[in-house]
Amino acid sequence: MPTGDFVVGRSSSCHLALDDALVSRRHAVFHVGSSDVKVEDLGSRNGVQVNGETISGLKTLSHLDRVVIGAQELLLVQVQGEEPRDRGSRPTLAGMTLDLPVLNPQATPDEQTVNRTESVLDRIADKALALGRFEEAERMLGKKLTAMLDEARAGKAPSDQRLFAATSYALKLAEGTKKSAWLDWVFQIHDASNRLLDADAIGRLHDLVRRIRYPGGKHFKSYMTNLRGRADSLTPSQRFLLQRLEGIERVVGA
Repeated sequence: MPTGDFVVGRSSSCHLALDDALVSRRHAVFHVGSSDVKVEDLGSRNGVQVNGETISGLKTLSHLDRVVIGAQELLLVQVQGEEPRDRGSRPTLAGMTLDLPVLNPQATPDEQTVNRTESVLDRIADKALALGRFEEAERMLGKKLTAMLDEARAGKAPSDQRLFAATSYALKLAEGTKKSAWLDWVFQIHDASNRLLDADAIGRLHDLVRRIRYPGGKHFKSYMTNLRGRADSLTPSQRFLLQRLEGIERVVGA
């Protein structure tokens, strides 16, 4: 956590906003100094626990102390053997414990830190999707997917692995929220990255366009136009995938 006061609560104005009915609007504050961290209950309805004990007033925290606020458990970690790194916690689903770096907005995060943070957020989103909490998963993943599309449009195409994972999330969001915008995103990211959708994604699209009554639209049309423009350079297996996409075109145009 950054040096200074770090407020946790249900209010969106808090540094860490928790979507938890057991959490008060301004529940607790972490006082982060250069040599120690203290937590203080701000008069919350359900209190603050440190290592299983409810606190009153200020409580100085130590390495690996567990702080429970509502149904959320936060773990304080002091990293050994490396340069000091700001750390903190993100909103979680009930019952999950997470610790991860807080990215300094003034610094350029290294790729390992970004990947670690994305991995944690993906695990939270996976849990939300598994529980059918699609709006919650959408809040967690929306900014990330939008940023990925912006990067692709700026010429920074995602890796195959990252694109595959993001496409899978977008398709799950489309299925759960019934929003056509997430299918649009799938076509936009592949168009911006100059990539052909894989066979599994196309198969899922054939099902989803019918189930959510996808209307097609400019993003799908743009993607298909650009694919046809380079059809001569496609391999036989890629041309077969293009034909599968044209089948979707016929469905949404019917």
